[in-house]
Amino acid sequence: MPAAPEVDIVVLTASPLQRIGAFALSTLANVPHPRQLAGEVFEGVLERMTRDLVATTGVAKAADPGGFWLGASYMLWPNSKINPTARAKQSPAERTRLIEQWRSRPDASQWPGAPCAYCGRAACGWFGKVDMPLGASIALRNTTAPAHEGTPLCYPCVACLWAFPYGASLAGGRAAVIHTWDEDFLAAATRDAVQRTLRAAAAGEAAKAAKPGPYARELWVLSAVRAYGRRITCGVELIVLSNSNKEQLLAESELDQPVAEWLRSTSRRQERRAGYRLLVATQGTEQVPGEAFLARRAFTRPSQVVEFAVGYLLGEVSRTKRVPSRTCRLAPLVYSFCREVLTMEDKDIGRIRELAGRLAALLGQDSRPGPFRDFIRANAKGGNLYGWFRSKGVDWLLHPRPQGTARVLLPVEDYRLLFEDERSWAWRRLLVFAVLEALANAGWEPAGSREELEEITDVAGATGTDDESDEEEEGEE
Repeated sequence: MPAAPEVDIVVLTASPLQRIGAFALSTLANVPHPRQLAGEVFEGVLERMTRDLVATTGVAKAADPGGFWLGASYMLWPNSKINPTARAKQSPAERTRLIEQWRSRPDASQWPGAPCAYCGRAACGWFGKVDMPLGASIALRNTTAPAHEGTPLCYPCVACLWAFPYGASLAGGRAAVIHTWDEDFLAAATRDAVQRTLRAAAAGEAAKAAKPGPYARELWVLSAVRAYGRRITCGVELIVLSNSNKEQLLAESELDQPVAEWLRSTSRRQERRAGYRLLVATQGTEQVPGEAFLARRAFTRPSQVVEFAVGYLLGEVSRTKRVPSRTCRLAPLVYSFCREVLTMEDKDIGRIRELAGRLAALLGQDSRPGPFRDFIRANAKGGNLYGWFRSKGVDWLLHPRPQGTARVLLPVEDYRLLFEDERSWAWRRLLVFAVLEALANAGWEPAGSREELEEITDVAGATGTDDESDEEEEGEE
């Protein structure tokens, strides 16, 4: 086969959607990398995508069997040749002719003489909303320079935009894609997405607008990250978009690289797998499963992962009248999260654990839940933790102390972490967890009434977050 001209070779650009489309093309063509898409291989995969669209020409409605790409087209390519206003009046043969015309290579004599907006090579035409997700319509050219009828793109780049939906999750009336600058992970995530899309299309289902489960897209990314077998070197983006006439949407969120790599380690490192299952159990609510909420918090506010673990464990103290033994099994994962995701230093984590040991020794002298509850209340938002330490500092001096422990309950370095550090709240939450761990190791069990124990849960709820508002936003999608 003769070498393909440079203009026919797929190259990766700075556009996330073009990059996802490039890897979707390589998956469809069964080649390892987009750079191998050229000549007959390139033409063959374009013909395959065109055949997928042509297969819808005998379908009356998107909800009919075989209507997957017709249904998706209203979200992706509104008013294109696959779904024109006059479609009901067209014969299957006419529909086929128009789709093939739309997806054919423009004649070189008609090229605009402008560089491709993505890669800088010779553009083959002007393109707008019909081919470019969220692009301006070429009928409304007030966003382009005079004599420009849209955005100039070369044929390989526009082909990548045609292919990007194969690398997307098409559910809930929107397209969601995973993007990262880590090419190896992008290739793996896109390959899995293409296979998922092809299965849905083969099942003969339309791209339905059914509401996805809570944080289903974030959970999709979390699953892709945990399934990956190599180190993730860059952050992972979740891009959600709609190009339909009813809704123009582009929403982007990012899973930072340390979070992504830590999540991946929970499935690849044996000592973290069991702890991950325990952590998931601490993150859910009645409305949202734990893993879905973990995925959401990993994207938005990773520090809340520790906060909700603490809240869950405090609730268990109230319910079971003991500190859950799983606290100790969960501890290695929580501390690894603090080091690798929240970038807490080992020496500072060690200080918090030593302080927690002193507090557990002090609180563990009394089986009544009141002193423990007072500590939790003082550590809640709006509580007077400093005042509590001043009071208990005296008790620490007057009562017998475990041999080898520090004479001062709250040394200066610990004080700075809890009250002067820019992440004081995170250190306080970690302190509560470490106290629970130390009490569990000591076998401490509160001996109060049900009402007294329930107060611990009530106080724990006052430490709270506003994730519930996020939950409402998800429900409105």
